Amino acid sequence: MPQEDFSGWSRAQEFYERGVELEDNGELEAALEHYEKAVAEDPAFADAYVEMAYIQLRLGDERRAVENLRKAIRVAGHPLAYYNLGWIYEGRSRPERAEILYRKALEGNPDMGDAHLGLAAILLGRGAIAEARTHVDRAAQLETDADYIRFLRESALPRYAEFAAQLTAAASGGPALGMKERVYLDFGALLLGSAGDDGIKVPAFTRRRFSRPAELASTVGRFAEFCRHFRWRFDAAAAVDPASEPLARLLGGLLEAPFCRLDQAPEGRRVLLTAVSLRDAREYFAALDVLEEASCSAFAFVLALSSECFREVDYRSLPQAVGLITEAEPYWLRPERGQGGPAPAPAREAAEDAEKLAARLSADVQSKWKSEANMVDQLHWYDLGHSHLNFPLRASGTVRR
Repeated sequence: MPQEDFSGWSRAQEFYERGVELEDNGELEAALEHYEKAVAEDPAFADAYVEMAYIQLRLGDERRAVENLRKAIRVAGHPLAYYNLGWIYEGRSRPERAEILYRKALEGNPDMGDAHLGLAAILLGRGAIAEARTHVDRAAQLETDADYIRFLRESALPRYAEFAAQLTAAASGGPALGMKERVYLDFGALLLGSAGDDGIKVPAFTRRRFSRPAELASTVGRFAEFCRHFRWRFDAAAAVDPASEPLARLLGGLLEAPFCRLDQAPEGRRVLLTAVSLRDAREYFAALDVLEEASCSAFAFVLALSSECFREVDYRSLPQAVGLITEAEPYWLRPERGQGGPAPAPAREAAEDAEKLAARLSADVQSKWKSEANMVDQLHWYDLGHSHLNFPLRASGTVRR
């Protein structure tokens, strides 16, 4: 009987194991080269294809990552390859395809907690609440991401259950949910809207939002009404970045919360964290970290959240109130026609400019805002109909993240 030759397999395993060491050390390019050598020795080495794809995703090469995941599926029906490919398709807004792939992953490995959670999120999106809950429960049994499971159970599942019928209808070709509902479902946040809408039927995008003082007045005025009605109190108002400081000062003045720098936030207190135009979540996350280090609870108000940031902000750092999901810059941030942006200024000058601009914005709000006839309906939308926000609706003790 002829002796089998395992030399190619041995070399492939050696290349693979060395690749894992390099990857663990952060040497991604070198690790990728070793995984490529492993599959050259053994074209059926599915684990190597999966690792190659993982590195390629980290390096931004999604096309090649997809190719390698498909190879891992073709040669071995690899459960992790199905899961990772499903994750990619979910990111491409292809939930139907992602659902199929997550289910394939669970066929191969029923104990893959991340696949249970990925599938649960998709099922929530089309109103299949009961089945989603079974996958969340199974992920909990597998001790997968306890924080996310707590968020799903305590926050997301109750919200999505409220809209199960509408989500099911939308998945069958019926009318899609509006942007106010989507922000409530995904963030558990208030969507305030601006002038030109009624605060309940809020458009996702308009070209002119926040281009006039009336729009700021409507958004800020509505927020102030919510704060008074639900008795929200803040010990200080802080800004995510320098451009947001005038708005933070304005809100602080309306709500009797003194403005403070992030690094001077009063320890252990409640802070209204304000951002004007949040296009990149990194500064926002950094600001939350500063407040967390000071043991502060942060209530985040974002005036203009970009659509990209809306997709990127995750459950760990949810804003509690949003003006609109829009790409428009607020009117006071735009340079005058024919001019560039403002020149850099010393810190003292910048602070004085922020105070002056805050006074201008305050004057705009005072001259343009009057309580709206349907304000009771706006309040009741949350107070009576949809109260599963990601923070206590009625302020009793603390306002938390």
